[in-house]
Amino acid sequence: MIDQAASLRKQITISTKSARVISVVSGKGGVGKTNVTVNLALSLIQMKKRVLVLDLDVGMGNVDLILGRRSNKHIMDMLQNQLSVWEIIEEGKDGLHTIAGGRNFGSLAQVTEDMLNHFVKQLEELEKFYDFIFLDMGAGATETALKFVLSSHEILVVATPEITSLTDAYSMMKFIYIEDKHLPFYLVINRYENEREGRETFNKLKHVCQQFLDKELICLGKIPLDQSVLESVKKQVPFTINKPASSASKAISDLAQAYVGAAADQRASYTSFINRLKSLFFER
Repeated sequence: MIDQAASLRKQITISTKSARVISVVSGKGGVGKTNVTVNLALSLIQMKKRVLVLDLDVGMGNVDLILGRRSNKHIMDMLQNQLSVWEIIEEGKDGLHTIAGGRNFGSLAQVTEDMLNHFVKQLEELEKFYDFIFLDMGAGATETALKFVLSSHEILVVATPEITSLTDAYSMMKFIYIEDKHLPFYLVINRYENEREGRETFNKLKHVCQQFLDKELICLGKIPLDQSVLESVKKQVPFTINKPASSASKAISDLAQAYVGAAADQRASYTSFINRLKSLFFER
């Protein structure tokens, strides 16, 4: 771990870029949010991008489960023991870097101000190293989680065609929109049964966003219901690795291509994630 930290720090000194930070939300659990996040990240790595997935569903983190990993250290280890962020980053053979949220911990809402100061300081080091940082948020919206979401450059909303998922996804977007009307919303429809259902699901959410929020909702991609996804979850191997030729894997690849293009279009509105985060956590 020490050797890895030294290697990462060496690379960061020669980088001048700033990461794009994406909060992945769903409104409700059980829609495949973490699975979409991990496999999208892996597809971006195939495009030669440097990607970190930060599991902010602290205490209920599922990123390790999807990847079949057992991380040695977690976010709360860093906060409670004042560790460097490089000491808790895990790098898999697939090239994906992750920070585990851990299980059987309390939530981020329980951390002290000193812990938050340390957390923000450590995250600051990551901006110059990665191309994309995905924040895998927990279901629902706590005050602490909302600050991370509002600091992001865009919001990736994952929803299924189920009416409860659509309702909760809209509620989540409305909650965020009230705080910041300018944050871009990208939608991923997961587990649709046919093209018509996928298209109608997006149109429903797009319509309510336009009618009640006067907000554009961009459909980033749709992922079909695919048995290989369930098989991969059971094996704890991401489906883009376990079944790269599956319909779900092809959809994720297309989604990654679409996201890179969309992120480039938004670059003009870029401001520092860390600066936003500092202002939200430490404004007086």
